This record gives sequence, C-alpha cells and structure tokens, in this order.
Amino acid sequence: MQMFIDFNKTFVSFLQKIVKEHYETYDKNNIRDITDSLIEQCQETKVEANTATQIPKDKIVNLVNDLFGAGFDTITTALSWSLMYLVTYPNIQKKIQEELDQTIGRERRPRLSDRGTLPYTEAFILEMFRHSSFLPFTIPHSTTKDTQLNGYYIPKDTCVFINQWQVNHDEKLWKDPETFNPERFLSAEGTTVNKVDGEKVLMFGLGKRRCIGEGIARWQVFLFLATLLQQLEFSVCDGKKVDMTQLYGLTLKHRRCEYFQVKQRFPMKSRN
Repeated sequence: MQMFIDFNKTFVSFLQKIVKEHYETYDKNNIRDITDSLIEQCQETKVEANTATQIPKDKIVNLVNDLFGAGFDTITTALSWSLMYLVTYPNIQKKIQEELDQTIGRERRPRLSDRGTLPYTEAFILEMFRHSSFLPFTIPHSTTKDTQLNGYYIPKDTCVFINQWQVNHDEKLWKDPETFNPERFLSAEGTTVNKVDGEKVLMFGLGKRRCIGEGIARWQVFLFLATLLQQLEFSVCDGKKVDMTQLYGLTLKHRRCEYFQVKQRFPMKSRN
C-alpha cells in the first residue's frame, strides 16, 4: 500500500510539472496535444448550451492523470502482454496470422469492421485479458449505504476493490484456469466467439460503474494487435525464454525482455 501511495505522489507531481509547462508555453493557435486541448476548453469564455460545463483549471491534472492511468498505460500494457504470450506460444501467433491472411489478406490494413470476422484473434485477446489479469483489482469504489452481501456487513462509505484476478482464475468458472488457451472462447466449430464465456472475463469491472472506456479500449487493442501481426512476426533468440513473472503495480507488468526479435512478414509495397 505504501508503494502505491508513493507512486501516486510521484506521478501526480510529474503531471503537475507537465501541465504547468503547457500553461507557460500555451498558444491557442497551436494546440499540440490533449493537454493543450483541455487548457483551451478551460479558458473558453463562452460554453455552448449543448456541451458539458467548463473544465475548472484545478481539474486538468486529474483529467490528464485519468487519461494516462486509465487509457494509455492500460492499452500499452495489454499490447505488451499480448506480445509476451505470442512469443511464448508461437503456434498461437501462427494461427492468428493465418486467420488474418485468409480473412483480410495483405493488400489492406485491418479495420474495426473486421473484428467480428476474426474469432481466433478475438479469442486470443480475451484469453490474454483473463490469464494475465494485468488489472488485478478494479479502481476503488465506495458503498453509498450500509450493505449486506453474502452474509457480510459492509458499512456506508467503505472503500471497496473487486478482485478481478481471482474471478479470472476461479476453477469453478474456468477449466484449467492456469493454462493459456484461446480456444476456450470459441464455438465447437471454431467460427465464433462464445459471448457468454467472454462476458465472464473481468477486466473493466461490471455493472453501471464499469470502466467508461471499455469500448474504445477493446477496439484499440484489437486494431493495434491485428495490424502488428499482419505485418510483423515476433520471436525471441534461439534457446531463450521470456520471463512471465508479474511485477506488482496498479497494472501488473512483466520483466524486461532482452531477447525480443521482430521481423517483417512480407515486403512492404511503396506508397505514393
């Protein structure tokens, strides 16, 4: 817990410095990034009737914190774990690439509209979410009233975390939960993803307080991963293995891999 508190203090200080620098160099005619865009909205003197209320200046650091913690960090962590699984299970990587070649080909890049036609790719992403559970707990929630749950008394205003890792590795829900197996999410014919099993994977919480960025997060992971695997092949040096040990944090990371290799799957066509 102290590691968590210290990390957050350091991170907020870093963000305060970044936002301060953006204010000092802000130019309304040159919006450089999302922080500038938030400052622009904060400084608007007139807010349109059909838009949200104006952003208070002191909230910008919190908003940037949310974007980094709930957006950028989680997506990059998901992609990083995906690559670790792909080099650990090269046969799975090959199956995804075969599906991409057969369904999309090599003449165009993957699109969001392809997601429903790539069941094995989607099953791999679900299994990566489940097996890694790199978001082991939901963000903190709070009870709004005294509550009874399964015989436990939880007073009002109690801070509550949901143990997503435990649910994703529960032997009552999953057969051989410690085995990495994307096919657990496929129909018997292997042509569709079993939505019921897919919804059992906890990564974004549940209910009306679940992560509001879930939709775009799933789209981003799919689009980045499909594009990478269409174009590139990932491996490690001969005789080497990646260390899949999870390192503690708000998101679980893996150890740095020094033996990672990437090569192009086929020659790129020149574009005018």
